[in-house]
Amino acid sequence: MFTCKVNWLWLLVIGGIVTACTPTTVNVSGKDERNTTQAQAQTVPDYPPMYDVDVKVCGNIIAPLKDGKRCVNQQLRLWGPVGEAKLVRAGISLPSVSSVEHKLAIASKGCYPVYSQPDQQQFYWANSIIQVNRGETAPTVEVKPTQLSNQQIYELMTSKLSSRTIPTFGGVGCEAASSVK
Repeated sequence: MFTCKVNWLWLLVIGGIVTACTPTTVNVSGKDERNTTQAQAQTVPDYPPMYDVDVKVCGNIIAPLKDGKRCVNQQLRLWGPVGEAKLVRAGISLPSVSSVEHKLAIASKGCYPVYSQPDQQQFYWANSIIQVNRGETAPTVEVKPTQLSNQQIYELMTSKLSSRTIPTFGGVGCEAASSVK
């Protein structure tokens, strides 16, 4: 009787080990995880070109003096291609004020995330006001676009953590600037 209880005990112990070491799912398709991952990586759609754009406005503007220059930097995310940027007078020149409001317009196919897909190529307002002092030479506007890879765009589009209000154009911004030629 004692050997019968020992046999049952061994049977239970071995059964428990086998059960614990057996995977809970069985792969009946013959594919392993590496094949699935490769298939998912191949399903990234082709996206239109998107750019991270650094815009630097320097010159006779109201901005902090740094290294002997007055500059304002702005980072944008734009659908491409990215063209020229212009400072467009937006305010009225008053005799009692030494500067005039200007807005930045940049040629592209729209900004992300305001436009989830590219729109038509035209100037769009970046929601920034730059105060330009009257009387001297016009400020310079430098544009440095960096094209995002298709994988980076895919990650942006599918990211659950991506906020729809990332600071590409502060505030509402990115309205079509139809008055700019």
